[in-house]
Amino acid sequence: MAVNIPEVMEENETPTFIHQDPTWQPNKKARIQDGVISSSETDDTLLMRHRHALGMLAVMQTMHQRRELCDVTLMVQDHPIPAHRLVLAACSPYFNAMFTSELKECNEKTVTLRDMDHVAIQEIVNFAYSAKVNVTEENVQSVLKAACVLQIEQVISLCCEFLKTQMHPSNCLGIKSFAERHGCFELQQAADTFAQQNFCQVVQQDEFLHLSVEDLVDLIRRDALNVPKEEDVYESVMRYLNQNREERCKRVGEIFEHVRLPLLSWEFLHSRVKEDNVVTKDEKCKGFFDEARRYHASQFYPGLHWEVSIRTLPRHSFSRSIYIYVVGGEMNPGRATTGAAERYTPALNCWTSIAPMNSPRRGVGTVMLDKILYAVGGADNTALDAVECFDPPVGAWRYLAPLQEPRSSVAVAASGGNVYAFGGYNGMTSSRTVERYDPNTNEWKYTPDMTSPRSMAAAVAHGTNIYVIGGYDGSSDLSSVECFSPMVKKWRAVSPMHTARSMVAATSFKERIYVAGGCHCSVSLASVEVYNRATDAWILVQPMNHPRSGVGLAAINQRLYALGGYDGSEYLSSVEVYEKEKDEWTVVSNMEAPRRRFGCCS
Repeated sequence: MAVNIPEVMEENETPTFIHQDPTWQPNKKARIQDGVISSSETDDTLLMRHRHALGMLAVMQTMHQRRELCDVTLMVQDHPIPAHRLVLAACSPYFNAMFTSELKECNEKTVTLRDMDHVAIQEIVNFAYSAKVNVTEENVQSVLKAACVLQIEQVISLCCEFLKTQMHPSNCLGIKSFAERHGCFELQQAADTFAQQNFCQVVQQDEFLHLSVEDLVDLIRRDALNVPKEEDVYESVMRYLNQNREERCKRVGEIFEHVRLPLLSWEFLHSRVKEDNVVTKDEKCKGFFDEARRYHASQFYPGLHWEVSIRTLPRHSFSRSIYIYVVGGEMNPGRATTGAAERYTPALNCWTSIAPMNSPRRGVGTVMLDKILYAVGGADNTALDAVECFDPPVGAWRYLAPLQEPRSSVAVAASGGNVYAFGGYNGMTSSRTVERYDPNTNEWKYTPDMTSPRSMAAAVAHGTNIYVIGGYDGSSDLSSVECFSPMVKKWRAVSPMHTARSMVAATSFKERIYVAGGCHCSVSLASVEVYNRATDAWILVQPMNHPRSGVGLAAINQRLYALGGYDGSEYLSSVEVYEKEKDEWTVVSNMEAPRRRFGCCS
């Protein structure tokens, strides 16, 4: 790749300093001051200086090519490279210091450069005369190394930019190490970020297996590590250890300090980790394993003590999404049921329509699992058992196995790789039954019933449990909350909300469960409650700007969004965002159309 700075004259072109542009007019305001021609017209002055500089550079390039007036020879790997001291000193602080100091090289005709590649030095000398450097995959490292020693920032920058374009999971760790050795901190940061963002591909490469323990730890400790689940980090570490098990297992405790064992699934923890003697034989690792067990147990027994550590904090990628999806619901006028779907991009504050569902539905339950959007149940004229899913890369909906029974106004959540459907209205009454969907078998199966029948409730996966909140039991709105442990398949009651509410929305946000809006005794609510599982208590925070029943709630990019709903007099299209630090709601956008009782997830 040839990279140019400014254009210069070709090798055989004769330079001239006579202005030959026929359209050019002399500067009438030019004047002589202190023996120097100056001008009050800055553009003319800059143009003249630019052309003068290019002309001088072209003359020096021609003289170098003809070996005229060369006064120094660089000897690199027994290859002589003639040059002019003045040109080298003007281009390189390294040569400037060499030729203007008391060093012996100051007056020597031949200067030997050790530990450098002669082809790279020739490229850099050519750059000094031409402002061009030929950077390729084959020479970029040697040119960059030489440019770093000679302190030529333009060449360093060009080489670093070239390496950024060549970044790949197979070489990013090597580029990072090379950049660190040569003080190219911006390139080092770029390679580091690339490795984090592409972790699952990077760990399959040979470079990963040859990291030092220190570099491995530096990589896996990051909150920003882009992994869908902590199991991927565990497996990559085991692959690394098995490359040189005898030596590396001596430092297994140091490594596993940065593997977040509490965030592994209970099944993986006991079927995989517990059976691995690398973990069970190391005292420090035993402590990490016990920490993980206490963390999981605390999900079912809130009174059980566990300490917050870096290992209990989810990595950023675990909950990262770039879209909020809105599907189905009731539209004005006439409470028409729709299958229309759209998605919101908070970063751009814009809405985009996506393919509509195959079946129009209101009271539909939605959830994202492994980047697939599931739409469960709902109603058109009658309660539905139909289930469909949307694959964003494909951009189309397809039907899945139906529910065991119809469920309108159903609460849906995902945990442990499964989708759960809680209660809902089955066409006759509010239901207490629960179904679990396995994507691997495309089957719905019943799982233990809730304590209370509920429709128009909200369900939230939080930690390793699922919380089903509020709703309507067939006669009244509910404030009660039930907690289900998929691990032991048992239900328990937790503290009720301050206000009974149905057509309510809830989501997990910043280690808490947020519940917004809904209705109580047919009155739409603006109030917002927050549940802390550690204290088993609810608190009220700033209410939304508008009452909203049948509202959507989603958390994305450290912000909480409330969408649409019904305020008691009209259907809403507005979107509000909550900032926890300010305890403040702000209207930021509008959906493409007002709606309520729709599916919403991120």
